[in-house]
This record gives sequence, structure tokens and C-alpha cells, in this order.
Amino acid sequence: MAEESAGDRATASALEALPRARWRVLHDVPWPGRPRVLIENVVVGPAGVFVVDTKNWSANVSVRAGVLKLDKYSRRGAVTHVSEAARAISAQLRTARCPVRPVLCLERPEPISADCDGVLVCSTANLAEVLKVQRRVLAEVEIQRLARDLAGQALPAVPVGSARARGGPGRGVAYLMGALAALLVALTLVATPEGVQDTVESAASWVAELVDDV
Repeated sequence: MAEESAGDRATASALEALPRARWRVLHDVPWPGRPRVLIENVVVGPAGVFVVDTKNWSANVSVRAGVLKLDKYSRRGAVTHVSEAARAISAQLRTARCPVRPVLCLERPEPISADCDGVLVCSTANLAEVLKVQRRVLAEVEIQRLARDLAGQALPAVPVGSARARGGPGRGVAYLMGALAALLVALTLVATPEGVQDTVESAASWVAELVDDV
């Protein structure tokens, strides 16, 4: 899926139009459970996670009655392939809040915008715009965490026994809550209301996951 081609390079170039401050683009991500298979592009941003596959099709492309066609021939296999990749990435992530959307990006100069059985179909001409207009579901803290997880840079887990030896999970959570409270107070002094809201939502989600784990 990540085999290098002119189309792949065109998609990578199109993704550079996404604001770097709020979007993370990962290339050649290992397919979970299939270590020798690479997923071409995984994008993480305010609208969630997107698995982007490129197709360099020169013939006429259409979506009719939910069926993707190249001229008069169905391209169900391409839709199924990118959908399976998105499901694999979704299963790897640790939060149910984050949708993972499959995207088929066609290398061509004219914009395309369609939905085929849950797969976003667009072109390199409007790929960035199609992603940016999707509904926001993630705060900045969540975007950073998911991007680290997908890049294989997550922090190592602390053994359960060692946590209890230091006073038990309740004490650790209490310390964490105190630190978060101090952070939120500081944010109210320097951040915008939207920024404070994003941080509160992310902190609440993180603490809930931590409590569930312990």
C-alpha cells in the first residue's frame, strides 16, 4: 500500500498544505498485525485520524449508488483495502472517541468530493480541504498523543507492582489531579477560553483512561 510512486509523492505534497501546528502527517506506518505491509499516509488532526491511499487512475472516476467506478468498472477492491487499513489503525488506538476515516486520493488536477461506503474520495487538488472541513473531534493534547502512539513513540508503561510499591494508584492519581489543577489555573490566566476548554476535555479523557487502567 505504501509502494513509492509519483502519485504517492503528489499526495505527500498535497498534505503539506495542512497547518503543521494542528495536523500531524505520518508516512509508511506499519499495518497493525501485518508488519511487512506499510500504510502510505496516516493523518492526525482536529477532525480525527485519516488513512490516505493514493490511486493514479487516468480514466473517468464516478461514484454512483455508493459504488466507486473507473469508467464502467467497479473498484470495490480499492475501497475495501483502504477501509481495512483504517479499521486496523482504529483497533490499535487507545481511545474510542477518535474516528478513523479511510480516504482514497486520486492524483489529478481537478477537485473531487464523494463518499463511497464510508470512504472519502477526493483528489490531490482538494485533499487538504476535504480533511479540514470534517467535524472537529480532537483537542491538541489528544492529537499529539495519538500521533506519538502511531509513530511508535508512546511512553513505556509503568509496571503495576512498582506503582503500588510507591503508595498505590490512588496516591499517584491524587498527585496527578493536583498537578492538572495547577496547570488549569495557569491556563485561565494566559490562554483563550477555547484553549482552556480543549485542555479540560483532554485532561478529563486522559484521567478517565488512567483510572480505568489502574
